[in-house]
Amino acid sequence: MKKNLIIIYLIAIFIFSQIAFVFSQQLESTSWNQFRGSNRNGISSETGLLEKWPESGPELVWKKEIGEAFSEIIISENIVYTMLSERIDSTTGSEFVVSYDALTGKELWKTEVDSIFIDIDGWGNGPRSTPTIDENYIYSLSAYGKLTAISKKDGKIIWKKDFVTEFGATVPRWGFSTSPMLMSDILVVEVGGTESRAFMAFDKKTGNVSWSKENLNATYSSPIKITIDGTEQILFANRGVLYSFNSKGDTLWTYKTPLGSSTALPLFIEPNKIFFSALGEVGYTIIQVQNNKPSELFQGSNMKNDFGSSCYLDGYIYGFNVAALQCISAETGETKWTKRGFGKGTLIIVDKKLLILSDQGKLILAEANPEAYTEKGAFQAITGKSWTAPSYSNGKVYVRNLTEIACYKVK
Repeated sequence: MKKNLIIIYLIAIFIFSQIAFVFSQQLESTSWNQFRGSNRNGISSETGLLEKWPESGPELVWKKEIGEAFSEIIISENIVYTMLSERIDSTTGSEFVVSYDALTGKELWKTEVDSIFIDIDGWGNGPRSTPTIDENYIYSLSAYGKLTAISKKDGKIIWKKDFVTEFGATVPRWGFSTSPMLMSDILVVEVGGTESRAFMAFDKKTGNVSWSKENLNATYSSPIKITIDGTEQILFANRGVLYSFNSKGDTLWTYKTPLGSSTALPLFIEPNKIFFSALGEVGYTIIQVQNNKPSELFQGSNMKNDFGSSCYLDGYIYGFNVAALQCISAETGETKWTKRGFGKGTLIIVDKKLLILSDQGKLILAEANPEAYTEKGAFQAITGKSWTAPSYSNGKVYVRNLTEIACYKVK
């Protein structure tokens, strides 16, 4: 009898663990929990996207006015997080991290993290960076360089670091724009500090410095995580140079490209290739890494990413060549098709389809097909300057302009 009870107990534990695993996988697949999505590549693993949209567009779930920012929307467990700013007058105000109910748009909490960044040329004020989240905290970076860990539960600040006063960083012309990245128990971010503190890792629970590397000013790109030959690597791009580190901060390799400073993220092409793009005479380069030795495969001028990052799918790269949407071969660089009319837009891939947001808020559904540009639906989702890429979670797409968020059901 006792033996039977033990067997039943073990079976119950096994079943529970399997259910928990499946549930966690489902949560992960419906989360857009950091800049450019859960894998930082602009691709959602969800399926079931509507094949066509009505002329008026898909169902609006909610829309609301918020303060100025360029931060992406991140979503997990039916909670929406982002950053915004509020102005007191023409020169003063504050930047905040905020959370909303994903079903209704109701504000849950709002936490002040810094004073507002005002762009003197009128390009747009407030935060530029996109936060990242784990089970307990949300990690944000203000435009003036305040890195903050906040409780997801109630918005309470856990720890804060000041890049300028603590690490000697200089605020970039358009503000700190890099988006922090979690890797196991560390938070990785470009700081641009002095004394070999350009790239830094912080203990995610305490904010203590884990490691720091290089002497460089901060630019506008963000780190990505890749795995080559079974080794996890942290990849930074700064002024045309790619830097690879392991989780302990050891340098694995560096590679100087012919490109200038980049805002778009490098794009990993499994198993060992990297696409890197920026504005300039040379628009992109594709390198290959073998045994931690990078080498150039080829370069081209027919894909020059400005601030919008490209996406890779099944051998092809989809992205904006300045203000023209294009598809090029990742094997040869050949241009497959070009489509204009979106301005300097952004895009993500969901269910092997393109979700494109024009720089004036028009949302477009198109096939991710290298043979031809095929549009399946389009409507005005939001109005005004829309430089922030869409986010996708649980069958809903989230878009924002400088001052407003809209959520649409597209599944």
